[in-house]
Amino acid sequence: MPTPHWRSVPRTAATDTIYGLALSPDGQRLATASWDSLVKIWDVAAGRVEHEMQGHDGRVYTVRFHPSGNWVASGGTDTTVRLWDVATGAALWSQSGHSSLVYSVDFQPDGALLASGSEDGTICIWTSADGTLVRTIEGHPQYVQGVVFSTDGSRLVSGSRDCTMAVWDVDSGEELLRLDVINNGINSTQFSPDGTRLLLSNVDGSIGLWDLEKGGLIMEMEEHTYPVWSAVFSPDGKMIASGSADKTIVLWDAVTGAEMSRLTGHEKDVYCVAFSPDGKWLYSGSVDKHIRAWSLDSSDPRWETLSTAWQTAETEDAKAAAEAAIALAEQAPAKAPASGLFGRLFGGKR
Repeated sequence: MPTPHWRSVPRTAATDTIYGLALSPDGQRLATASWDSLVKIWDVAAGRVEHEMQGHDGRVYTVRFHPSGNWVASGGTDTTVRLWDVATGAALWSQSGHSSLVYSVDFQPDGALLASGSEDGTICIWTSADGTLVRTIEGHPQYVQGVVFSTDGSRLVSGSRDCTMAVWDVDSGEELLRLDVINNGINSTQFSPDGTRLLLSNVDGSIGLWDLEKGGLIMEMEEHTYPVWSAVFSPDGKMIASGSADKTIVLWDAVTGAEMSRLTGHEKDVYCVAFSPDGKWLYSGSVDKHIRAWSLDSSDPRWETLSTAWQTAETEDAKAAAEAAIALAEQAPAKAPASGLFGRLFGGKR
């Protein structure tokens, strides 16, 4: 198992909170969803934005790459689910089947279908190619925070703020199983790589690992002091990473549930975490407006290269922003001199 590397590289990803991020299947691109209504595609190695996609009217909460790596799906407060072309940044389709904001999206492993979960308690299943609504599943009285397809694509699991997890048949929409979680609601859901376990992050600050075959809780991890917004398995299934409102990321042993490392550096809530496909890097997004790249292998020679590239890109962006602000200020009309009481107080003639 890789040795966690305590250094990380910060990178400003948006003008506001980062709610969601996802890695492409080849690990070369990163997609982000943010408060400022933008979906961005990043070149990971260079630390630069390749495409900035505008279309959502309001916050974007979730992004997910298609298994081919060619498309990215997103959802947000405008109730829409959207699909974007990764190579060009073009919008491919936009559909609205929910009556409230979209919290989560996930592609079927073969990429044919896309599922979305909403604040209105419904789950929609769409065809990925053209956004045709296949069916709407109703069954949760409260927010559906997480949706995830099983590894064979035949089942869909939903996690809700109603404190239940449900398993659905994808072809029929029939409910196959419902489990009471009783943890003040679920924030995210993810299958283990082998498809035998389900990982839930909870509002009460805990992380639950469930055996779906037996329908039982295997173990519960409770080292976070505030809500856990996101929890994910490493690609080999041996490690779990969780991001919390306590500003930390915890790495867990997925077999024993023991805390391996606690990563600090974000200044506010960590909303999203994602492993690289090779499991050697972890990426996180936060209310502090930064992506961080964490090297989990201290011997990885790519560390210095990525660190230099991201820091250079960050510096150049900051310089460009400052120059733009100066140019804008120079174009503004001159203000009339202050007078009277306000002049005496704030710099006018005395």
